[in-house]
Amino acid sequence: MSSVRYYRRLLRVFFNYKRGKTVLPYLPVRLWIETTSICNLRCVMCPNKDLKKEEKGFMDPALFRKIVDEARGFVFDANLIHRGEGLLHPDFPSLAEYAHAAGIRTKFHTNATLLDEDMSRRLIGAGLDQISFSFDGYDKKTYESIRINADFEKTLRNIVRFLEIKKEMRSRKPYAVFELINFPDLYKDEGGRRRKEFLKNFRGLPLDRLEIKEMHNWAGELGQGRPKKKYIPCTFLWQALVIFWDGAVLPCTQDFHGYYTLGNVREETLARIWNSEKMVRLREKVLRRDIADLETCSRCDRLWRDQLLGVPKEYLWKFLFRRMP
Repeated sequence: MSSVRYYRRLLRVFFNYKRGKTVLPYLPVRLWIETTSICNLRCVMCPNKDLKKEEKGFMDPALFRKIVDEARGFVFDANLIHRGEGLLHPDFPSLAEYAHAAGIRTKFHTNATLLDEDMSRRLIGAGLDQISFSFDGYDKKTYESIRINADFEKTLRNIVRFLEIKKEMRSRKPYAVFELINFPDLYKDEGGRRRKEFLKNFRGLPLDRLEIKEMHNWAGELGQGRPKKKYIPCTFLWQALVIFWDGAVLPCTQDFHGYYTLGNVREETLARIWNSEKMVRLREKVLRRDIADLETCSRCDRLWRDQLLGVPKEYLWKFLFRRMP
């Protein structure tokens, strides 16, 4: 998709959101496709460890291809991840390659514990557009106190080796992001000394960005979150959809347990679900601030954030300035 078309579509989303339109004349610009809900870690800030047995599984490759075939005409990018660790899916590289071949920009988030040399080469060869390494911590004690069941040295070696392979292959993609969540009590770092020392591990390697993300409360799954400020209707309902491994379609990534399922892509199309009665009613309720009976929205801290022109600043920044190269 050209830059002109990309920004034209963003403007269309923005104007329909600002005008409070609930039946939208366009289809979602991005998807979250959960290839698996299973994870090999038990991180302190993630509710994945609380998933019930029936909530865990792997997406059927045939279902994945159905989703991609539907979305290829209107989706700009797809996050091939949600609640689990995607590299646990035995067919993940081929799924990423299928989405890439369909012209969809593919983004992937991984804890990197399973990122061995063979997998690294397969992911780069699959045409993955962006990869984010979720790490947390500049030292072994901090990292392993957050990323339960992970090994600091091994995971760091996996990431470094991935970047070395990317350099050896002279591949511009995937755009590589190193992500840390801001744990203020754990990241006390006089003059940034620990951070500078840690980043020496990536000297001369094609790491494109370091990003420190603010914590959120997973719609009440992890406490109350940030203090309430000004209410902002959630922009997510005007631009994206989330698909669980079993085909259930959700309106938002924060609905971790699927309290508000819109339908199932096994039986319905994404286009039909996008402007379904249930989705339209949800947009109406969020616009009216009538969210008390919504399990996820009523507890979510993302409806109370710093905003500019009625749009959360973090979304506006990412949409306008962090479009993948």
